[in-house]
Amino acid sequence: MKFKSLFIRLMAAFVLVILIAIAIIFVVVNQTTTREFQALMFRGQMTQLDQIAYELGAYYSARGSWQGVDRFIALPNSQMMPMMGSAARNRGVMGMMSGPLTIVDVNGIVIASREGAAVGQRLPTAQTATGIPIEANGQVVGTLIAAVPGAGALDAQQQDFLLRANLSLLIAGSVAGLVALVLGFVLFYQITAPLHELATVSNKIAQGNLAARIVRPRDDEVGQVGRAFNAMADSLAQSEDARQNMIADIAHELRNPLGVIQGQLEGMIDGVFPLTTEQIALIHDETILLTRLVDDLRELALADAGQLKIARESTDLGALIVKTVDAFQVQAVEQNLTLKSEITNGLPKTNIDAQRIGQVLRNLVGNALRYTPPNGTITVQASHNGSEVTVRVHDTGQGISPENLPHVFERFWRGDKSRSRSGGGAGLGLAIAKQLIVAHGGAIGVESENGKGTTFWFTLPT
Repeated sequence: MKFKSLFIRLMAAFVLVILIAIAIIFVVVNQTTTREFQALMFRGQMTQLDQIAYELGAYYSARGSWQGVDRFIALPNSQMMPMMGSAARNRGVMGMMSGPLTIVDVNGIVIASREGAAVGQRLPTAQTATGIPIEANGQVVGTLIAAVPGAGALDAQQQDFLLRANLSLLIAGSVAGLVALVLGFVLFYQITAPLHELATVSNKIAQGNLAARIVRPRDDEVGQVGRAFNAMADSLAQSEDARQNMIADIAHELRNPLGVIQGQLEGMIDGVFPLTTEQIALIHDETILLTRLVDDLRELALADAGQLKIARESTDLGALIVKTVDAFQVQAVEQNLTLKSEITNGLPKTNIDAQRIGQVLRNLVGNALRYTPPNGTITVQASHNGSEVTVRVHDTGQGISPENLPHVFERFWRGDKSRSRSGGGAGLGLAIAKQLIVAHGGAIGVESENGKGTTFWFTLPT
């Protein structure tokens, strides 16, 4: 596995952190333990000397002199106890030092010594000043002098104890580091495994497999990324399907007029059709259809790119609706339909592109005329509600089935599955209307019920 792997890098960093932490803890605790242990041993030795001085004071009080104290000092600790009595034993003299001890009287003359100065020798005042006074009956009767090691001096047994303590500390730190390493391995694997799966699925999608998905995303933050990725992949698959469908639809829409134009021209070249004004007019009609389709596609492309120009100005929307309705009155009369407008009094002016909104109105009214049977009624309503104006185009046609309602604003969608031109245009009008309304900051929708007509509505901010 390459070091570039996130898992390897995380584990390497975690191991380094564990080793540094163990080293720091070991050094700090080792130094602290050694220092405190040395200080403890020193305090313990000083306490023992105080106890010895106390017992020697008791020895002097019991005898009234230092007679025999030299033999007492020379004895091992185990043989001193019977001579010092039960009081001394109760005070724990068994822990007395076994090192050099010297007792001097009040004049500084050595009266007893264990591996020390000669008896009868006078010690310098500076040396006796470092000893511990021996008191009997409230008076100083002598001084106890002992060679006490400094706080930094440890014997072999004490050093062995510290070595075992440090070894135990090192073992405990190593075990803790190993446990942390195992837990880190589990944690980092849980983090990197979903990311690895995400990278694998991403590569599959990049290679064209749009069906690849993250399997069972978790409930944590990494799982949220997986679910978001799946949603993105779903959207990408839908967009790809829409793109493919749109290409097929464009090809279909272009094939019909181009086929008619090609057939007419070949017929005239072959002499099948006469070169008359009627034949040329037929070809001209098909070129108009092609031009309209190209213009519609261009508008959709501009809208998708966010480059659709909207020239806003304060507009009387009611007057624009009346104008649009009047423009379709002749067609309505020819189809034996009633076309009317209902404008709420006091309808405020709106800041819109009158040409674009007029295009939306013409598209909606034209669709209503196309799908409303004779003797039907088409009503264009406008009302004001707070900060927006709502326009409704209602017809009494056959309506739209519930399964088709979600698709009415899709590009190239038409209710006529045969795609006959007698049933409508190229299927781009409503898609363009939606883009125009959205560009104005409004919303558009449809309400319909089979056999009871259809109502297209849109809102515009005032």
